[in-house]
Amino acid sequence: MKKRISILSICLLIGCTLAAQAQGYKWFDPKQAKFQVVEGQAFAQECPDHYMRFPRNRQGVVPDGVWWNSTHSAGLTLRFHTLSPEIQVRYVVPDRNFAMPHMPSMGKSGVDLFELDSKGKTHYCAPAYAFGDTVTFTFSALDHPFGGDYELYFPLYNGVDWMNIGVPEGQDFQFLPASKEKPILVYGTSIAHGGCASRTGMAWTAIVKRELNLPMINWGFSGCGKLESVMFDQMAMVDARLYIIDCMPNMPDIPQEVVPRMTEGIRRMRAKTDAPILIVEHDGYGGKTESKKRFDSFNNTNIECKKAYAILKKEGVKGLYYLSCEDIAMPEDAQVDGCHATDYGMMVYAKAYLKKIKKILK
Repeated sequence: MKKRISILSICLLIGCTLAAQAQGYKWFDPKQAKFQVVEGQAFAQECPDHYMRFPRNRQGVVPDGVWWNSTHSAGLTLRFHTLSPEIQVRYVVPDRNFAMPHMPSMGKSGVDLFELDSKGKTHYCAPAYAFGDTVTFTFSALDHPFGGDYELYFPLYNGVDWMNIGVPEGQDFQFLPASKEKPILVYGTSIAHGGCASRTGMAWTAIVKRELNLPMINWGFSGCGKLESVMFDQMAMVDARLYIIDCMPNMPDIPQEVVPRMTEGIRRMRAKTDAPILIVEHDGYGGKTESKKRFDSFNNTNIECKKAYAILKKEGVKGLYYLSCEDIAMPEDAQVDGCHATDYGMMVYAKAYLKKIKKILK
């Protein structure tokens, strides 16, 4: 009994300490800013009150699975300036299963914070964190060696109902406007969605964003990157500098649909935009050397992907580029479950993408 009382007392003390800290803070709501703060929403002007990837009016327009996945905040970021020695982020997520069996809480439901230097490069800030009814990330003992401009990365496989960012009373804080640069739009599967990065900022799309210092729109939809025509229509509505189509990991069950869906979709896009389009093959399954069935599953999909690309090139479609399985060169031990990338796998993806993107965008 004494031990139980002691533990309870400690918990109450911690709770009182956190409450006291919260009371000594001033809090800022990104949705109350007077200008666009959140970056990564394709139709930001239609999303004034939420942190989802699609506006509410796309429900019933895009496939149901895409819509549900779009409620996750993957790829969303925001920037702010402060010279405060401590920053706290508190937010509520709709899914209280903070982790998945193959993906930790920090990646599925956490946030990442980076300080920006004068050259646009980013530097990781280590947090203390607590997952509960309200999730809190606290960044302490900050010296601001690069001037105090920060970028916050949102949860990958969870949504955000509301968020506040706080600094102690008397410290400065201001949100910074979202980038006006044309984004790179990635349409893909659970891997592009972020599975299974250990931290939010370790998704390959986030790594590429930091390296290029360009806005990224993450349309990775777990299990739902199926090349439906409506998704090509939605992409064509976004004024992007580059479109990436990385859907092959969701096509092995329907390889016969790759050619008709890809060719028709890109034709629809080319009727509305001449921005470059990068088509990406399946990166391969772990264990493919040990299982002919696993090898054939992704290889047959990539054969169809090559056919689609060849047809479009023969038709004279301009601005098409291709990233092959061999270009990606995913090691077999860089995946959590023989499919989804570890942080190692995410870095492999990012390096392959960066090499190709830099050539495309010169």
